[in-house]
Amino acid sequence: SGINAEYGFPKHADETMFPGGKVVKALIGFQNNGDKSFIVDNVEGGFRYPMDYNYVIQNFTSFRYGREVAPGVTQTFLYMFVPSEQLAGGSRTFSLVMSLNYRGEDGTLFTDSPFNETVSVYEVDEGFDTEIFFMYVLLAALFALLLFGAQYLLSSGFWGPETSEDDRNGNHWGHRLRLHPKRSSHIQKAEKYKTGLDMIMLRTVLTSMPS
Repeated sequence: SGINAEYGFPKHADETMFPGGKVVKALIGFQNNGDKSFIVDNVEGGFRYPMDYNYVIQNFTSFRYGREVAPGVTQTFLYMFVPSEQLAGGSRTFSLVMSLNYRGEDGTLFTDSPFNETVSVYEVDEGFDTEIFFMYVLLAALFALLLFGAQYLLSSGFWGPETSEDDRNGNHWGHRLRLHPKRSSHIQKAEKYKTGLDMIMLRTVLTSMPS
């Protein structure tokens, strides 16, 4: 049909080992060397048992394109898959098959496998996680701030009035005066007024007494 399909793994120099649980990106090149247009329908992939291609170990998501490629044109298609973490480790190998499905102008279907090789899946060592570290630092700072605030409120007497010697002896009059300064001033004025009346009455009595 005059079609040349190629592949590439931009971020994987070793094309026989792929990380478990991580996204693997592949570029599929479709070169139309014919004299008719073709329509690229989709790319699909999966792990198969090396001794029996009919036995599928893991199927990957099919990427649909539906893109027409004219004669003499080359187009590149991005395909991504995630090897299962359960397949990682050990000496097991799998056949990674990526199939490119396309059709001609008359509707004839074609399939090419640009990649069909034996590969393995390895475990990924996450190492030091900076996001978790900064989260713990933030929680520690928040706890320290709350502790400082609680100590400040306790030292400033926010949680209750100070207990004076009069309060401990059962005399709350002075405490009431401190809590209610306006009421205290009214009481003082009343006492002065009462003292003035007592003086007037005393003068009246002394004046009425016979000399």
